[in-house]
Amino acid sequence: MPSCNEMKMNQVYVCESCGLELKVVKECSECGVETSSSSAEACGCAQGCSFDCCGSPMKLR
Repeated sequence: MPSCNEMKMNQVYVCESCGLELKVVKECSECGVETSSSSAEACGCAQGCSFDCCGSPMKLR
């Protein structure tokens, strides 16, 4: 599963176990954006971005 800054508008991610689907309706503008005051690794997420369901990463449909 990509990090949130790699997910693009209208992409759909699905859990292969239960079928739950997530559609990207707004792209992340915080994480992975390199500016003079932050690095590409800078992210507002406390523990990084992880989109898991049923114990496995969700897959791009």
